[in-house]
Amino acid sequence: MRKIHICFFVVSVFLAAAILAGGWLLLRRPRQADPVPGQVMETETAPQDNAVANREPLVFLEEEKPYCLVAEDGFLLVFLHDQENVCLDTHMPLSEFPVSEQERLMEGIWFDTMTEVLSYLESYSS
Repeated sequence: MRKIHICFFVVSVFLAAAILAGGWLLLRRPRQADPVPGQVMETETAPQDNAVANREPLVFLEEEKPYCLVAEDGFLLVFLHDQENVCLDTHMPLSEFPVSEQERLMEGIWFDTMTEVLSYLESYSS
């Protein structure tokens, strides 16, 4: 009977130690920082030029097309007609395309709508 009491005491000590260690770990866990009032973090906003759901075609001269898909630093970007504002960063590597298309993409391919750009990218992403 004495052995059972000793075993019960040892198990109780280990159980109590485990509960105390778990409580201590819960109190010491890292907490998410509270936002600074009145300050806009960089990840909270995006320029409107980066909107992917741009389904309305822009009005341009007949010979101008508003969207240019071009490879820069090995990845594909979609620029607006001025070729200064990035409209969409695709994160698609140029190496996934055939060599003939890689040459065209290095020069830039022009599209009328964002839907056409996405359709082109989808045709080579599968």
